Amino acid sequence: MVKTLRHVEIEIDKDEVCRYLGYGKDQGPNSSISSLIDEEIEEAYDLIQPSCFYQLVDIKRVRKPRVILEDGSRITSKVLSRVLSRCYQVSIFVANIGRGLEERVAQLMKEGQMLRATILDAIGSEVAEKTARYLQDEVQELANSNGAEITLRYSPGYCDWDIKQQRVLFQAMNSAPLGVSLTEECLMVPCKSVSGIIGLGHFEKWQPRYSPCRLCNQMDCQSRR
Repeated sequence: MVKTLRHVEIEIDKDEVCRYLGYGKDQGPNSSISSLIDEEIEEAYDLIQPSCFYQLVDIKRVRKPRVILEDGSRITSKVLSRVLSRCYQVSIFVANIGRGLEERVAQLMKEGQMLRATILDAIGSEVAEKTARYLQDEVQELANSNGAEITLRYSPGYCDWDIKQQRVLFQAMNSAPLGVSLTEECLMVPCKSVSGIIGLGHFEKWQPRYSPCRLCNQMDCQSRR
């Protein structure tokens, strides 16, 4: 059964917005751009409608590179088969921020206000990430209540997980009214959406949560953990 979390309250972090815009820790925006960011953040609060959807599915077996779920879904990824090898269950999720912000970005671009559009788009990325993190915290609490822990959050298109496996996640959600659709290329609409999987299991206290980033040489990746 798909569980829904609506009216998620998100606090927009200006520093994170600046990071999405390409500013480093030692060099922030000038005063005029900083003011524009403040204005767009205020506008964004009236445009976003963050919500999360998730479903818990038991793991039937893990046989590298596949993870077979109790409902028949098959996840193909060497990384995930390792990550989920000690898990008994997964949380499949989709989080989104609604369509209002993206529609406003498109309007600003049409009007030629590219700077404001770029800033608002970065804010949308920050809100989408915060919404997914909110869902992750909910799953963490659920796992803890059962004496379990969770893995890191993984999304199709990252590591070795083919983006086409978005279809597997959406099918597992059993056509729930997510407010998100997939294109033929398996991209989500609206694009400020996050889908993925979180494992629930019992791990040794000394065992750190596996991060494939330790094996990756792409040091400038924004998703590095």
